[in-house]
Amino acid sequence: MGNLLIVLFSSPMQFQNADTVYEFAKAAIEEGHHVMVFCDVDAVYNLMASQILPDQTTPAKKLAELAERGVRVLACWESARLRGIDSKEALIKGAVESSLGELALLISESDKVIAFTT
Repeated sequence: MGNLLIVLFSSPMQFQNADTVYEFAKAAIEEGHHVMVFCDVDAVYNLMASQILPDQTTPAKKLAELAERGVRVLACWESARLRGIDSKEALIKGAVESSLGELALLISESDKVIAFTT
């Protein structure tokens, strides 16, 4: 199957985009696609490990589940830095630092790119 890149720009609490990304990515991997999720600007807040709560299903918990299922979850390190987030320590398990340069490369290598923004 193909390579799907999902770019998420929106924060976790103001928009439902993180939930939509989760459902979309889950359906794509179930169909056999290779999926990557790149979080930029306020979307890096979706990757905060401190937002994984034992009694609630949060965007962070859903993205961590995707990472466990083999989805490559990427966080723009500059967006994280500008928001005071230590991307080496504060992100969910499975999320990795990335850059806009890598995003450009991923876009060129992907069969489809979908962006979720405000």
